[in-house]
Amino acid sequence: MSGKAPAPRVVILSSRSIFVEGIAAHLRQKLDDQSLLVVDVQAAGALEQVIAAQPSAIILDASEAGASQLCDVGALLKALPAVTLVRLDPELEQVQVVTSEQRTLQQMQDLVDVIRTV
Repeated sequence: MSGKAPAPRVVILSSRSIFVEGIAAHLRQKLDDQSLLVVDVQAAGALEQVIAAQPSAIILDASEAGASQLCDVGALLKALPAVTLVRLDPELEQVQVVTSEQRTLQQMQDLVDVIRTV
């Protein structure tokens, strides 16, 4: 065994909003700790940190000012073509899942189910 920690399956891009921190806390209860990485979208090198983690899913708050601008979604999708991008928008009460398929999520368990399938 190499002793190297497993790569996180899910990365959450956060500006530390209460909404995103609540999502992270809930997912920590549902997923093991090593499957989840929270990256401060305002930190230097955030994009590189996400790409280096090679996650299967990235969650971001679409309502956070600058979340998409500070961490270029296009660059993420180019560097990680198989990634599932989950954009949460609490203001519009919508979740957008960007993959080759589209799903409607109504409850927190729906989000957990999507993450477990990636």
